[in-house]
Amino acid sequence: MVFTKNKLFFRIIRFILEPWPDIEALKKEYSAIYLLSYDKKDLPDFSVKEKDTPIIYLNRTMDEIFKDFNHTARNEIRKTFDNKIPGLRFFSDDHDLVANYNLSAEFEKSQGRRPDNISDYRGCKIFSAYYYDELIANIICFDVGSILRAKAICSKRLKVDQPDKRRIISYAGRRLMYEVCQYGLKNNYSIYDLGSVNFAKKNLAQYKMSFTPVTIKEYTYTYRSKWFNRLEKIRQSIKLV
Repeated sequence: MVFTKNKLFFRIIRFILEPWPDIEALKKEYSAIYLLSYDKKDLPDFSVKEKDTPIIYLNRTMDEIFKDFNHTARNEIRKTFDNKIPGLRFFSDDHDLVANYNLSAEFEKSQGRRPDNISDYRGCKIFSAYYYDELIANIICFDVGSILRAKAICSKRLKVDQPDKRRIISYAGRRLMYEVCQYGLKNNYSIYDLGSVNFAKKNLAQYKMSFTPVTIKEYTYTYRSKWFNRLEKIRQSIKLV
């Protein structure tokens, strides 16, 4: 997916797992360029960060994919099958962007992170879980040709006091992983990318790795013009005051 926006009088472009663009042409047109790729390249004037990202390959049956989920994940997902939990419903390609964005934004704030703008979610595939009429969990994915990449994996679990409801939300979050894979299989996607992991943050890393034993390298390339860099340094200095 490709996103563009303006910051003051600067133009910014971001590529998520797209074919390689004409870099030199972009540098003439944009003050900041961000590229996320599985390919490692030597790009002059770009910085690069390397991370691991868990991958589920979708060129298999759902049963084969499900076997790669760990015991806890499989057990909790099975508890959601066949309407075992009344009122629990799942939606693939949910079109209620505002409600799902609000859940994601609240989750990001609770983790001490600044949410992206809602415009950064447009064009994404949304997989959601509702308990009766309440949105309780979602997975929001970049839709890139044959790849679904998780942008956000969110729930209300940490904001709920009742243990029984917290368990239901936990089951629903794991079931959504199953739903993404099933949707990907039905619609001829080849990869479900769960989004980069930082193994220093054990809880999140362990959660993502409970669905697949496979990781690959991803590379984030960043270019910023001289004047854009100056703007960023001023902005950071203001934050520190």
